[in-house]
Formats: sequence, C-alpha cells, structure tokens
Amino acid sequence: MSTGNPPWYETDEDGQITILEVPARLKSHPEVLRRGFELEPAYPCKIGVVYRTSLLKEPLYHIKILDTDTQEAAMFQLLSRQLTSPEAGHPLLITPSLFVRLESCSLMGRVISCFQGIEYMHSLHIAHMDICPGNVVAAARNIGQRYPDVEPGKAYLIDFGSSLQFTLGPGSQPAIVLPPSQFRLEYDITYFDPYSWDVYCAALTMQRTMETYYGRHPPLIARLYASWLEGKERGCTTVCHCRPTARRARQVLTGIVWGVRAWEFLKNVLYNLKALRLPLLS
Repeated sequence: MSTGNPPWYETDEDGQITILEVPARLKSHPEVLRRGFELEPAYPCKIGVVYRTSLLKEPLYHIKILDTDTQEAAMFQLLSRQLTSPEAGHPLLITPSLFVRLESCSLMGRVISCFQGIEYMHSLHIAHMDICPGNVVAAARNIGQRYPDVEPGKAYLIDFGSSLQFTLGPGSQPAIVLPPSQFRLEYDITYFDPYSWDVYCAALTMQRTMETYYGRHPPLIARLYASWLEGKERGCTTVCHCRPTARRARQVLTGIVWGVRAWEFLKNVLYNLKALRLPLLS
C-alpha cells in the first residue's frame, strides 16, 4: 500500500494491485471511522483516489483522497467546501453522491446554475481549468431530504485538481500554458486565457449535453447560444475577448429562459382565448 499522497492501493501476496479493494489506510481513517462509512470503489478511472460509501446504505457519499502537492485543498477551502480537519489525518473531501439527470424542463436552468458557479469562482480569481461533462453533476429534485445542504435541481462543479488561482481577474489575465485536461487533449490546444477557457469548455460541455438529450436536432436558440459561447478563437496568447465572461453568459441565458417562458405563457393565453371564442361564434 502506498503512503503519502494518492493514489492509495492495496496489493495481493504477489505485489499486484487489487483495484476492487478499498485501501486499509482509508478504511482506518479517523473521519471514515467516526462517520461509520462502509466503502467501495467508485470509478475504475479513479481507483486509488475516489471511493464511495456502500450502495446498500443511504445517504451515499463520495470520498476523495486529496493530493496535498496541488492547490485542490486550498481551492475547496476558498470555495467553502468542507474538508476533514487536519487532526483527522490526510485531508479528505466528503461530498454527497450526486448524479447528472437530464430533464428538458430544467436543462437550461442547470446550465444557468453551472455558470453561477463559474462566475463565483472567477470572482475569486479561480479558474476551474477542466470543465467537462464528467465534472458537472446535478442534484435531483427530491434530493433535499437526504442532503439538507444540497439545493435540488442545481448543477455543481467537481474535481478541482487542475484549478488555479491568479492575481488578475477576468478581462485582465493573459493567456497561460494550459494544464492537462480533457478538452485540451481532445482539441490539442496549448495557450488560452484561463477564464475564457472555462467558458469555452462550458460551451463544449453544453453541446455534448444537448447531443445526449436532443440527439442531432437541439433547439435552434440553444445551438446559437452554445455557438456564441464557443467563439471562433482557439488560443489567444493575450487577454481573450472572443467570447463572453461567465457573468455575461449567465445574464444572457437567464434572459433567454425568461423570454421563452413569457412566449409560452402568451401562446397559452391566446390559445385559451381562441378556444373561448369558438363556442360563441357557432
């Protein structure tokens, strides 16, 4: 079994890693013992780093072993995420087990809440740097009873292992060499304004989400909005002005949602008025 930072592994008699075994070091962690967690592996790609409490015992939680050589623990503390106390040993992040649920009536609302989170991070001069479909989760509408601190229907960003904090804020911070991330590897991009990179990755995430839910024919207004977010620039070496800030993106989408709701309400009113007139004319 490894020591220090993750990944933590269990090995068999031949020294081979047993990926389905929860590390003894984690099972004996003071906070795990205090809360009576029964653990099991969560994701094959996160073996040695992320584990989950037993599916047989609700509420469910994910437990991430934090790497103290990165800024992740500091980022969580800045963002008011609760970590285990230093007296409890190696820092762990314990969060409710949320799952992405795509519902057409709330999809745009969840995109808005995602941009609210990005906007808040950017106000602290923090860029997530690895926004992708796997790093955005959403709370179910009925989840509040199990997790009082979770807002039902809200989208949450996770995995801040690549996040960075800067001296300058959006509109002033020049481009940097991007750290490894899903979309950087996929699109082979090296330089980007970090705040603009978050918005760009959020646009790609929105497009992937729409493709999953709507197939090849998402609503035109949603496609135009995502295209506006994506922009045309693929790696300025200075401050990027080729796409909106997270705040502007949230404001515009909020306006679109309210406009669509107003239009739907007006259509219903006109339909009902027409239905009332027909009997009078007959």
